[in-house]
Amino acid sequence: MHYLNHSLRWLALMFSGVACVACGTQAASAPVPTPSPTIAAIIIPATPVLSPTPPPQPTSVPPAAAPTNTPPHAATTLTPEPTIYLWPSYLPTGMQPAPEESRVSGENERGENDLGFYLITLNGNGNKLAIGGGGLQDVLPLTGDTRPIQAGTRKGTLITSSDQREVVLDVARGKLFVYSKGLAEEELLRVAASLQPIDVHTLRALAAPK
Repeated sequence: MHYLNHSLRWLALMFSGVACVACGTQAASAPVPTPSPTIAAIIIPATPVLSPTPPPQPTSVPPAAAPTNTPPHAATTLTPEPTIYLWPSYLPTGMQPAPEESRVSGENERGENDLGFYLITLNGNGNKLAIGGGGLQDVLPLTGDTRPIQAGTRKGTLITSSDQREVVLDVARGKLFVYSKGLAEEELLRVAASLQPIDVHTLRALAAPK
């Protein structure tokens, strides 16, 4: 739990920095605020489930009545990924994983919708990159200009706020996002487009303290 809180404190500090971009010199003399514990509830479940919940006992349900007509347009159905754990085949030069700012669920640990979860942070050349997905309660709460994008075979939304950007991708299970600070839009989109399945044990090794 200490390790989880450590990574979440980084998130709280990062977003307190976002809120104070326009504070100017006055903010320099102000005391540093204590990170809000509510950030933990936004990104990673505060109390991940350690074992699966037994399925409910089947009950007798009367058959549903057949629809009298068909909707004119069927809703788009997303095809589930082979795994919720994804990692980019392309990374900007110099970006290295930061275990102290990363978190991957354990073998019997579950988040939202009984899914594992991960948040891997990378630093390099003064820039930051974060890749997260699975049973997170939400993506990173960045606000700014938004527009639809296509990243490889996935569709999603690009959010831009100054030098911070976040790609939130549409997936069938859980969440999937790629956040950057200091990287060009083209670099971030290239990272997002290169996401592919990765073994969870390899992902845990990236987040393990060195």
